[in-house]
Amino acid sequence: MRRLAMNEIDEDDTNTEDDDISTDGKYTQAQQKLGKKRLTRPGSAQKGKITKRERLAVVMDALTESLKSASGEDNSKYEYKTKRLAFGKEQTELQLKHKADKAERRRKHELELEDRRRKADEEREKRMFDFFRTMLNQTNSK
Repeated sequence: MRRLAMNEIDEDDTNTEDDDISTDGKYTQAQQKLGKKRLTRPGSAQKGKITKRERLAVVMDALTESLKSASGEDNSKYEYKTKRLAFGKEQTELQLKHKADKAERRRKHELELEDRRRKADEEREKRMFDFFRTMLNQTNSK
């Protein structure tokens, strides 16, 4: 597979490919099922040239086969990763909820502080008004 992907084909490989092609120039059913597009029709000018698509097809076929033949250890590894991703997602949701709650508490606290400031300003103005009124009353009474 590596040799095919790296374009390192021997004469032996090309000879066996010629044997795989049926006499009328079409691919056999087994080759069509495997999805191997590497073989060319007899008399083709590009015989033996491997395209990028063919390399990609070989790599994808190899990956598919390796995933199908994964052992129990690999399956447990993927199961662990799936559980870990689910746990990470739950933790992210909890963090977002916590941040939203914290923002709500902060907003409520800021509103309470603003209300206290407004009341303090009103009381200060009332005291100042009372002070000015008493000062005016004292100056008018003299």
